[in-house]
Amino acid sequence: MIGSKKMKFAITTVAATAVVCTGALAANVTCTSDVNVRSGPGNSYSVLTMMSKGQTSANLGQSGSWVKVSVNGKTGYVYSKYLSNASGSSASTNTNTNSGTTTTTSTSKTVYVTASSLNVRSGAGTSYGVIGGVANGKAVSVVGTSNGWYKIKYGSGYGYINSSYTSSSAPSSSSTAAPAGTTSQPTTSSSKAKTMYSTTAGLNVRSGGGSSYSVIGSLSRGQAVSVVDSSSYWYKIKYGNGYGYVGSGYLSSSKPSAANTNTNTSSNSDSTSSVSSGSITSVARGLLGCSYSYGATGPSSFDCSGFTQYVYGRCGISIPRTSSAQYASSTHISKSELRAGDLVFFSNGSSGGSVGHVAIYLGDGMIIHAANSSTGVCTTSLNSSYYSSHYIGAGRY
Repeated sequence: MIGSKKMKFAITTVAATAVVCTGALAANVTCTSDVNVRSGPGNSYSVLTMMSKGQTSANLGQSGSWVKVSVNGKTGYVYSKYLSNASGSSASTNTNTNSGTTTTTSTSKTVYVTASSLNVRSGAGTSYGVIGGVANGKAVSVVGTSNGWYKIKYGSGYGYINSSYTSSSAPSSSSTAAPAGTTSQPTTSSSKAKTMYSTTAGLNVRSGGGSSYSVIGSLSRGQAVSVVDSSSYWYKIKYGNGYGYVGSGYLSSSKPSAANTNTNTSSNSDSTSSVSSGSITSVARGLLGCSYSYGATGPSSFDCSGFTQYVYGRCGISIPRTSSAQYASSTHISKSELRAGDLVFFSNGSSGGSVGHVAIYLGDGMIIHAANSSTGVCTTSLNSSYYSSHYIGAGRY
């Protein structure tokens, strides 16, 4: 009996010691905002539960910029930007790639983006989620390097960009660049001036080829402009006594008729209409990185249906406010019929539920949407486990 008690005491002591050791290794982290807890370290993984502001958990490990936590009886991952440790400092992050953990080498320098719109990701690799974008010619502050990726200061935190799309010197104002993340070859541009027409009213003219540049004026619908240089996304035009830039999706080689006030026309072509498909995806991409806020309708913060309504409205197409109403009033199409610019709808709860989320189809199996407070406006694979299992249908206007 005495031996038994001694053995029991010894086991209890070992167990207690094990708990103490575990606690020492796993420092606590505290959530600084309501945020989704995902099943894996990335935005494409399904949402397990919500971690509330002020809620605390042990740091169970990290994968790139994602911290493994246990809350509400669920173990999953939270983006480190929204966590701080018990003393209030930000949770540390490690760079992680598909081949394993790698070391980020510290550095300090300024580089300039040479792509028309370069994706900013949560980690050093294309497998990480897109958290925003940087426009052509924009200067960024590099704080580290890792396997061809730069760790940069981005917003109130950090992000990663592909170093191949940067230069140590600022690009000239007339230069054009390849779309980020598509190819390392430059986009073909034309220096021969040609006359084109604005297809929408109040079209912004910007000081540079990107949505982050300041607005210097606007064009009326049908207004003729002289295009002096062009790339995939932006046209350089003569404007006033100088030059400006407009989105390529908003100009046409033919003047729109006075009667055609809505681009939502019937067409058998490969695009939703002669203007709307390119315009919709161009406007949507220009909003990458905008924040998510429930009930917001733009221009810098959106919820999911506020985002789609705003983008369509900029293209001259009026659609209802809510995702369920947008689905009900659209022409329903099958997934195999999807074209760039169409809307795709999902359930928020369990698969097979009612419409609770909407996104814009970009083509090549990708969507763009105001996802949640963690990511804001971002791109996601339609075939990811969460969105494929919660897919309800698609609609066209």
